[in-house]
This record gives sequence, structure tokens and C-alpha cells, in this order.
Amino acid sequence: MSSPPDIRAQLKTLSIPKDRRPVGSTRDAGGGRRRGSWVWTIILLAIVGGAAFATYAARDTIRARLTSLGSGEESREKEVRLLRLVRQLPPQPGPVLTATGKIVSDHEVEVATKVSGQIVSLHFEQGDAVARGQLLARIEDVLYRARRDQAAAELERAGANLEYQKVNFERVSRLSEDAQAASIEYSDALRWLREAKAQVDSAQAILAAAQKALDDCEVLAPISGVILERNVEVGDFVAAEGGRGANANAQFGTIADMTALRVEVDISELDIARIRRDMPCTIIPDADKSLRYKGHVMWLDPGANYSKATVQVKVRIDNPDEHLRVEGSAQVAFLTEPPEPAPDAEAGIWIPVSACRLDASRKAGKVLVVENGVLREAEVTLGAESLPQVQVVSGLDEGQTIVAEPTDDLRPGKRLGK
Repeated sequence: MSSPPDIRAQLKTLSIPKDRRPVGSTRDAGGGRRRGSWVWTIILLAIVGGAAFATYAARDTIRARLTSLGSGEESREKEVRLLRLVRQLPPQPGPVLTATGKIVSDHEVEVATKVSGQIVSLHFEQGDAVARGQLLARIEDVLYRARRDQAAAELERAGANLEYQKVNFERVSRLSEDAQAASIEYSDALRWLREAKAQVDSAQAILAAAQKALDDCEVLAPISGVILERNVEVGDFVAAEGGRGANANAQFGTIADMTALRVEVDISELDIARIRRDMPCTIIPDADKSLRYKGHVMWLDPGANYSKATVQVKVRIDNPDEHLRVEGSAQVAFLTEPPEPAPDAEAGIWIPVSACRLDASRKAGKVLVVENGVLREAEVTLGAESLPQVQVVSGLDEGQTIVAEPTDDLRPGKRLGK
């Protein structure tokens, strides 16, 4: 079928003259391959574009999928922390401040000799518990015993002379009364009697001093306590007059009274306002952290250490025992209330504050309760608060299970997955 003349004319106008055609269009089979490569390029671009559009359209699904794979959960929901309610006593209040200090004894005595001489026996070791007046050591007493015996003999002689002077004075007194003795004789007899009495008193004092020196050859414990250190051995020579200089071994050892212990703590000036006198404390020794001791603040230093910007606080240990170590370290927790509940305290329902959505008054709130795997919202009335817990007065019962840390995605009516 032939086309109308006007249509043929129009088609001829669409043709490109040979002199204006691209060079590649005149090539042979090689040009055909070039045109084919352009076609495949267009097809590849179309495929890549379609894949990119599909990925963009499913971006939310892919992001959730990658998140679940990264956390090791594909279909499992986020774990919900649950809490089963039980009745319990009010929780202990948390410490206001915690600091570390040194354990010190109120009575720490250095035992020293009162007489000089050689040690002939020792009766104590480091770490021994001793009582006041207990024998610790003996010093050679031969010389001191001889001096005591000499003083005793002098006293005996002075006593004999006194007896003679008494008889003589009575004789002269009778003669003087009968006018048979001169007044000078009476005065001499009286003088000799008084001198005899003075000699007796002097001899008694010398004997007492010699006896004291002899007694001091036995070194006794001045206080009851524990031996912290021993500085001498049998055979050592100790000098009472030497003090601590060249004769430092005059110090036998050190005794500490273990019934009166305290902890000395340095508190920052920024925190000292939080500490008060008689404040209850809990002491935990570093030597055994399983032990707990009651205590209270006994003294706050009225001055401060400028170089360290601290104030010293002394904490009395109320119930010390043999497990504590003098000069050891201990941790002190300063409390607002005593560490034990009141005797009339009753058990109740206590929940974490984080489990409750509190209202403005902090006396009421809402809690998510789990019943048969489904969340239910319960309104509760709250009582005492001891952070991080609060007491439930009404709205919950023992044995129920609640969500300990509710999140925004947990709503009433939602079923918890296993």
C-alpha cells in the first residue's frame, strides 16, 4: 500500500544527509559493536537505578534488620528487668560520705626501764596480750639488793641509837628535876634524842629508795593491752638515765590499749560541713573487709591543714575486738541514721524509685504490674523514702511481679515475649 504524497515528503525531512551523519555511523561491523555497547550500558544503568530506588524505599526495614543483627537479636524483644515483691524491713540509709583513715589507740605507752643494768630474763613477745602489773622483764638486781640491805642495816643502827637516847633523856630529866643535873646536860640529852629520831627518819627514807630501786628491777606492764613491738633481748644493757639517745634500748617496747580505739580521718574542707559530732558511722578495716564495726564521730579538729586543705575527724570504734590492727587502715562510712533499724520497725513492700512514675507530690505514682505475661498499670500510694527505694503503702501485694525499669515502649496491655 502506497503512502500519500504529503506523508512521504514529511518522512524525507526526517532523514539525515550522508554528509552530516556521524563518522561512526559509516563504519562497518565494528560500528555495530559500538552501538551494542551503548545499549548494554543503558541497560546496566537502569538496573542499578532500580536497585537503588528499591533500597531507598525499604531503608527502614533494612535499618531495623541491621540493628537486630548487631545486637544478636533478630526476633527477640528487648529484655525487660522484672522484680518480684517481698516484704522486708526498711533499707539501711546510704552513707553521706566515705573516707579512709588510720586506726589509733587512745592509750599507747612506751615501756622503759627505771634502773640501769643488764636484762637477765624477758617474759613477753610482740603481739602478746598483757595485763596491768604483769611481769615483762627482770634486770640484774645484785647491786640493788646489796644497797637495800645496807640501808636496812643503817636503819637498824639508827633505831638502836634512838632507843638509847630515849633512856638517856629520861635519866637526865629526873636528875634535872631533883636539881642534880645542870641545865646544859638536859639540853644535850634533848638534842641527842632529836638527832636520833632524825637519823631514823633518814635511814627509813634511804631504805625505801633502795627497796624501790630493787623492785624496779622487775619491769611491769603499766597498762593492759597488746605488745606492738619489742626492742630488747636478754643480755642487753639498759640505762635509765640515757633516755633515747645513745641508750635507745632503754625502751623495752610499746603497749597499746585495744579497748579504746579510734580512726583518724582527713576530710576535705569542702565536705566537712556534712559531718557532725556523734554522727553514726560504720567502720570496715582493710585487713578484713568482711568485718563491720559500729562507731560515731567523737571529735572534729577546730583547725585545718592548710597545705592539704583537710580537717581531721576522729571516729570512736564502739565495739573493738582482737581483729583490729593498730596503725592499720580502715574505711569509714558516715551515716545520717544508725546502721540498724529501730526495734519497732515493721516489714513492708519496698520498690526501687525507678520502677514508679511519680506524681508531683512524690506520694503517689503508677507501676507496671505483670499478670499472665501482660502488663497492667497499677496506681500506688507511697510512704517513706530511702533512696534508691521507696515504701509502697497501698496498691501492691507481696508476690506480685513488676517492671523494675519501665521504658517508653512498655505500655499497659502489651504482652512480654519469652
